[in-house]
Amino acid sequence: MSEKSSADRTRVGLIAGIFGVATNTAAFLIKIAVGIISGSVTVAADAFNSFTDAGSSVLTMIGFRLAAKPADSDHPFGHARYEQITALIISLVTLAVGVLFAKSSAEKIVAPADLSIDALTYTALAAAVLLKVLQAAVNYRLSKKISSVALRAAAVDSRNDALITSSVLLSVLVMGIFDVNIDGWAGLAISVFIVFSAAATVKSAISPMLGSKPPKETVDRLTEIVLSRPEILGCHDLYIHNYGSGADFASIHAVVDPDGDIVSVHRVVDGIEREVGEKLGIKLTIHVDPAGQEDGAPADRPKG
Repeated sequence: MSEKSSADRTRVGLIAGIFGVATNTAAFLIKIAVGIISGSVTVAADAFNSFTDAGSSVLTMIGFRLAAKPADSDHPFGHARYEQITALIISLVTLAVGVLFAKSSAEKIVAPADLSIDALTYTALAAAVLLKVLQAAVNYRLSKKISSVALRAAAVDSRNDALITSSVLLSVLVMGIFDVNIDGWAGLAISVFIVFSAAATVKSAISPMLGSKPPKETVDRLTEIVLSRPEILGCHDLYIHNYGSGADFASIHAVVDPDGDIVSVHRVVDGIEREVGEKLGIKLTIHVDPAGQEDGAPADRPKG
């Protein structure tokens, strides 16, 4: 990743983080005020979900800032995995919040509390839904701009939050219209949703750090570029390693004519490495094998 693209990525990440802090804080204040006035644990659970989202936005800014640090002697592949570490921390915090509010909701089921619901409650929750829809749209657009998995996950989370708050609004409407207290049950359902969503995010954050399989499209495109030169007779032992967004490294063995001119082959290999870097954003290293001496796996069996 070039210095300019890294700076652009950091700038977009910071914009998304600042926007997230502002909108999530506004949503939290709206919901917690409604939760306190109405006495609804369902609204309070949703409010603290927005509060953790505000914290997530702060961590997103920190993660993008740390991920932009250049490679050094201790971290020769850069610091891009800070984005994944940030996502893991956020997911674990959200998971803990979901468990705590599941406990509170269960207590409300056993001992329901009186609720105070009015037009202000409906209006405030509807405003919170609109905030989350706006947040999802902005995060999705920014994720497309810099191809960020982290911001795309934030967009999905915002969309889910809009659905959660819509469910809260629906449950409050049911309680207000039919005078049936389903507060504890609705709060429990939302808490369970938060827990399962957080668990899925934990898994998605850990998987690339363990070394997940590269996308088939990337493997096929890289192999296609390597074999596009007539001097390359075949290739094998392709390894692709990901160290975070924009930090992909690969190595491959290229089979060449053993009687060919080594200077010409070197020039061709350099050209392939540059093309892969420009088109796929992958820092590729090619090992040259004279035909008849190769002993690796076929190119369609990538590792790393």
